[in-house]
Amino acid sequence: MNRFALLVFSVAALAVATGCQKDETTSRDADLAGVNVAVGEKGGSFSKLFVLNEGNFQKNNSTLDFLRFSDGNYVSDAFGSMNPAVVQGLGDTGNDLALNDGKLWLVMNGSGYVHVLDAKDETLVASVAVPDPRFIAFDSGHAYVSSYAGAIYGGDEKKGKVFRIDLKTYKIDGEIEVGCQPEGVAVAGGVLYVANSGGYNYVHENTVSVIDLGTFKVMGNMEVASNLHYMVTDSKGRIWVSSYGESSWSQDDAGNWVQSMSEPMGLYMATYLSIPKTVQAVKDVHVSCMVMAGQYIYAIGNAAEMTGGYDNTLYKVSLTDSSVTATSLSKTDAAKVGNPYGICVNIESGDIYIADADYTGPGKVWCFTKDLKKKWVAVAGMLPAHMVIY
Repeated sequence: MNRFALLVFSVAALAVATGCQKDETTSRDADLAGVNVAVGEKGGSFSKLFVLNEGNFQKNNSTLDFLRFSDGNYVSDAFGSMNPAVVQGLGDTGNDLALNDGKLWLVMNGSGYVHVLDAKDETLVASVAVPDPRFIAFDSGHAYVSSYAGAIYGGDEKKGKVFRIDLKTYKIDGEIEVGCQPEGVAVAGGVLYVANSGGYNYVHENTVSVIDLGTFKVMGNMEVASNLHYMVTDSKGRIWVSSYGESSWSQDDAGNWVQSMSEPMGLYMATYLSIPKTVQAVKDVHVSCMVMAGQYIYAIGNAAEMTGGYDNTLYKVSLTDSSVTATSLSKTDAAKVGNPYGICVNIESGDIYIADADYTGPGKVWCFTKDLKKKWVAVAGMLPAHMVIY
């Protein structure tokens, strides 16, 4: 998109402007106008809920919103407001959002950039060019970004990569080849785990690549399940990874495309460094989106996907004993959520935030109590998907 020169110019301009100002105790974005959705919705020690709206593919309409906990105002397109010199905004197809050491990292798959923002006021700090970036994880010195590395759907099987970015210089200082179309990445105990999907291949991958971060070399691969997606690691060094499952598409008599599932979306727990290595399916958990919060994994998926029905269900998986609590959204206030596309949990209040995507117009962000009682709803951008609390 030829945006790099604009981004460099805007970062330089912002740096000069910041250097001419005195230190401020109030955030520069404090005056951004928003829509009040939750009077008195204070989040304890937290300041904001950030929402990355994925945007439509090749439409260059990704945006970053936030809810300000102090006054309950939902602010749309905060990045655009705080970075007017970046004339093309965030770019295309926001695929991941992460918070590390006061910085927001936005992975823009379609544009081929990873943007770094100051979480306090959404100003642009740096932009790093990464081909086909997907997901991001961190250790004390680096960010690690999975990349499709130029793979084309239906083309030759092409290995993906992980790019290593120095957290001080925001420069790529290493890359390594992994499996085809890598998705989620996670760090634990000096090891990087990479979920390979092979989503562009006729036969999907089923492996997790294991990388020693000391040498930045692949230690080995672990077979888990077909078409892997999201990934987190817990305090015990275990891997929790979701699978897209297996499906096929066909047209009915009316010409409508119908999806047939041959293997459900699932959740798996695995260990690599222990002896013996283990892989265990978490029974009857269907995952279309998930997040780890405290001692639980929260996931939403369609419990009726194998029979062609719709029963969006919230799963709460204990990291202590792998027990599962499943609640059908249809029996709660969350029944109004049309297309759950992302989930986030406030570990202090227990509130659950669900991103609700509408493929033809702006989506919504819903806030529910831990018992799925509605607290508020806000109109978001196109395809809200990724959320973090700051």
